[in-house]
Amino acid sequence: MSEKRNIVLITLDSVRADHCSFMGYHRETTPNIDRMAREGLYFENAIASEVGTPPSMITIFTGEYSGINPTTDPRPWREVIKNRKTLAQVFSEKGYATGAFNPNAFASSYYGFNKGFDYFEDFLHGSEQGSRGALRRLHAKVFDIVAKQGKKGVFFTLRNFIMFLGKEEIFRSWESYYDLILKWISKVSNPFFLWVLIIDTHHPYLAPRRFRKYSNFFEMWYSNYKLQKVKWRNKLSAREREWLMNAYDDSIRYADSFIGRLWNDLKDFDPIFIIHADHGEGFCEHELYGHGPFLYEEFIHVPLVIYNADVKGRIDKPVSLRGLAPTILELIGEENEFPSGSFLHGGRDWVISKVFEGEKRKVAVRTKDWKFITGQKEEDELYYLKEDPHEQKNVINEYPELAKEMRRIVEIHVKQEMEKRRIREMISRLKERDQR
Repeated sequence: MSEKRNIVLITLDSVRADHCSFMGYHRETTPNIDRMAREGLYFENAIASEVGTPPSMITIFTGEYSGINPTTDPRPWREVIKNRKTLAQVFSEKGYATGAFNPNAFASSYYGFNKGFDYFEDFLHGSEQGSRGALRRLHAKVFDIVAKQGKKGVFFTLRNFIMFLGKEEIFRSWESYYDLILKWISKVSNPFFLWVLIIDTHHPYLAPRRFRKYSNFFEMWYSNYKLQKVKWRNKLSAREREWLMNAYDDSIRYADSFIGRLWNDLKDFDPIFIIHADHGEGFCEHELYGHGPFLYEEFIHVPLVIYNADVKGRIDKPVSLRGLAPTILELIGEENEFPSGSFLHGGRDWVISKVFEGEKRKVAVRTKDWKFITGQKEEDELYYLKEDPHEQKNVINEYPELAKEMRRIVEIHVKQEMEKRRIREMISRLKERDQR
């Protein structure tokens, strides 16, 4: 039997594909990922299945859409993960040591994402003594209140202040826990599955001084502050928007340096690297900054690279991150245990991405050159990405037959997902009855 391969899965929070240099961006933002892409396999049209870290990562870890309306309430997320098999769980069952390092509180153990991991460091709890330990315990208590109340009120403001003061969550740099990663690896036996979520690319974009190639201290801090002040609306000047994008690009360069350093430090372990983003980021291409419930390219088109596996080259066919878990199992010669399939061979010529906004479902059908979106505006949208990559011209009335066919794909998908949900609910009720 061949030796099992070590696996390193790196999630870059909020990184859009068209700001990565290996994807053709005019700035060198990802020199280390560029080299991995050249020597490994990269995907020109990798599409996030859902927008937002929790739904996207649930889909990645379970091979199924989350089916949840966006909420900070942890209960629905916990319930979904509890009732599904996760990638970490599969690796654990196959004899892997499983570890995770993730400062994003909304993909933490609090929401159930630790299922299947032997070790899960989400920085929400700790045994530190003194003021540092007290601040972290206060942060955990305040976060619990915010999660139940939503992103509003005095506790939300207090949470932001504590995060900034204690360098928690979005203010925690990868360098602050890098040694913990190496320490965990040194203590476990091969093989291992390591997941690291890098949050430095999430707003606010605050790259350290030595990585500020395109921004400076004032422009970086002012543009991030101004975005908060205008509440993510289209109220930044052209110069402020440029400053913000400069800071974002520098934050990507900073995250890329983590990949380069880990790559070098783990050479003796010969791991397979899988690098991706959970979703993208908007800079007001469609009147929105950040990553809200929309399905334009800046939000769903993400980088995806596989390095040091027995696969090389470039795939331009659209692939969904929903197929990432079975793809990883295929890379190590294991059978698929998920409802989705590997995207290394075959598959359809289109993928689906969707988001929920309250009771409103928004669904996109993405092919290599076309994008159909329904539920996002009063009328459906159709874009010819080959000539209109920024989706500025809706050609829904010019290609009625194509729009009709894509609308049919959406209808079939929604029907299938509703049937799956009814079956899961029925099984859940039967289990509850048997336990009485």
